[in-house]
Amino acid sequence: MSKRASHIPYITKWTAFHTASWCALLLFAAQGKAQPMAPEEVTKAISQVESGDFSLFAVEEIAEAHAVQAIPILEKQFAVDSDEISKAKLASALVTLGDKNDAYWNFLLGEATEAVNSDAPLPAMYDPKGTLVRGQMSPVFKAWAKAHNVSLESAVESATYKLPGDVAFLAETGDPRAVPLLRQALQSPNFLIATMAAKGLALIQDKASISLIIQACKRAHPDEAIPIADSLIYFDDPLAQSAADQYLPKDYAQVARDARAHGQGPFHHQ
Repeated sequence: MSKRASHIPYITKWTAFHTASWCALLLFAAQGKAQPMAPEEVTKAISQVESGDFSLFAVEEIAEAHAVQAIPILEKQFAVDSDEISKAKLASALVTLGDKNDAYWNFLLGEATEAVNSDAPLPAMYDPKGTLVRGQMSPVFKAWAKAHNVSLESAVESATYKLPGDVAFLAETGDPRAVPLLRQALQSPNFLIATMAAKGLALIQDKASISLIIQACKRAHPDEAIPIADSLIYFDDPLAQSAADQYLPKDYAQVARDARAHGQGPFHHQ
């Protein structure tokens, strides 16, 4: 599996924007590991990164296990890796593990800031009744790609994968320094960016952002509000829980709460 193909699983292609996909995604996440990773799994992940032939999931495993012994290996790989996504994942892991070198935080912040400030629209097209038109791209999206001299394929990948991913890499560190930018990201017209921001704020447990997350849900198309509202499940707050029930299908909300009860966090891993 390529590094790109193994990228964070909660970022989907625009053809899967409908509610059922998000529900299926959460159901998959709820079946994740119930127990912490075994030491041999962590050792294997570290060895893979050290070899230079690794998936982003291996880096995620290292960060999740808080394997601080891997910091020098991650630093070395960051210095030589030329793939932007790999570098971002490595930087995210290093910040998560408490690396004090500001270069990694600054890298994440710079990439995420560009994503939040992007004016790229989403390619999804809705009919006048607000129903997703499968297999067709928005004329606005096509016009944007043409005006920026970008191929449709590259524009789709950026809007649905690269830009939300850049915000996710910052958000999943759980670092409180990200709060101002993540709050700004909630206002993005790209609901995938807003989703990653909401998850990050939930991971940080920034309860002052609950009302902002709810506002983002109100602005979004009902289907697109679902992944944003998912983050509200992870706040021990009556307002957040009430809003989650308002925006999430009943079965979805139950699965999310069950997943949380089994130790899964906003990014659907331990």
